[in-house]
Amino acid sequence: MNIHIDYPGRIQKIRDAMAKRGLDLFLGTRGVSTNYIAGAFVPWRSVAQVSKDGYVGLNTLVMDAERIKDDSWLAEIVPCAPLPGMELWETTVRQIKAQGFEKGVIGVELGHSPRLIAGYLFATEYAYLKEQLPQAKFVDALDLMDEVTFVKEPGEIKLMRQAAAIADAAQERTREALYVGISEMEIAGIGELEMRRLGSEFHWPVTGSNEIASGHRTWYNMGGCTPPSEKIVQRGENILIDMHPTYKQYYSDLSHNYIIGQPSPEQRKLAEAYVRAAEILISAFKAGNTVGQVWQAANESVSASGYAAYTLPAFGHGLGVIGHEWYPAIVNSDEFRDVVLQENVVEVAALVINVPGVGGMRLECPVRVTASGGEMLCKTPLELTIIDD
Repeated sequence: MNIHIDYPGRIQKIRDAMAKRGLDLFLGTRGVSTNYIAGAFVPWRSVAQVSKDGYVGLNTLVMDAERIKDDSWLAEIVPCAPLPGMELWETTVRQIKAQGFEKGVIGVELGHSPRLIAGYLFATEYAYLKEQLPQAKFVDALDLMDEVTFVKEPGEIKLMRQAAAIADAAQERTREALYVGISEMEIAGIGELEMRRLGSEFHWPVTGSNEIASGHRTWYNMGGCTPPSEKIVQRGENILIDMHPTYKQYYSDLSHNYIIGQPSPEQRKLAEAYVRAAEILISAFKAGNTVGQVWQAANESVSASGYAAYTLPAFGHGLGVIGHEWYPAIVNSDEFRDVVLQENVVEVAALVINVPGVGGMRLECPVRVTASGGEMLCKTPLELTIIDD
């Protein structure tokens, strides 16, 4: 699939955001920044540089530099290594001085996150920059790339639709393979094989795998992270299958719920409340709504059905290029509450209801914000899939 991405236009958006902040130079270290700027998969500790007056390039590990050159649109890919004269930050400082920005205003990505591999500037790196460039002014520009990547370009949405279709296909393939006695590990492998067959090139979550759970593993208190285990699926258990394909650097994320055999009355009640809340959540992804309003709509639904105490109090997270799965999270916090959704923002709508002794239900689905409400990019139905063999 050939999708046009306007990379020079993308860099201009970054420069416009830099101008608003008075930056001469931006140093991106987070995965969302390096992958978005390079237009290629950048797995190593790297620095993407964008100057106000023309330079854009990437400093990355020597053993992957040639591959990234081949995959990226960038002309400037500089190989680095933990060797004298080639070290990443030594190289970066040398470039900054060569560009004449040793007294400039330099934006860096400071901060912290629950994500293990977010890529924020390390304290030792920051100390080194300040030591080597004592006359430079360093500014926390963490919000710059969040702003630039918030609304998706048309090409990005097409890539995310393809990734969503891969996730749908993986759910269909695992549904066909489910039987009493299958292990969670085997389910994960079946889904992964199907996604790879269809073009998924990278398995992106920190869990390291598709997330599969059955029976008691679906109802961990406030649990929303379930790497597969050797547990064997039994009749009448909730089965949770969560797939994470990546297509040409763009994510999808699709969780669906199954039962082999007829659900109990308590499981049916839970499934019905889950679908009502999921539909309300997705419809709330409407341009002009705030994150706080989306959160409130979902919370009111689970409260009305009596499941609020069993529900993870977070209803989504950002989605996009590799590294972008946080901004903005749909949580009731000062950080995100007042963020206003815009058309063509894509978020993962998430709903996790775990009832001990009954089962757990999980929704994760990419949703495009529109003027009339959320558009699910995945087409897998929200309703519990009952496999009555």
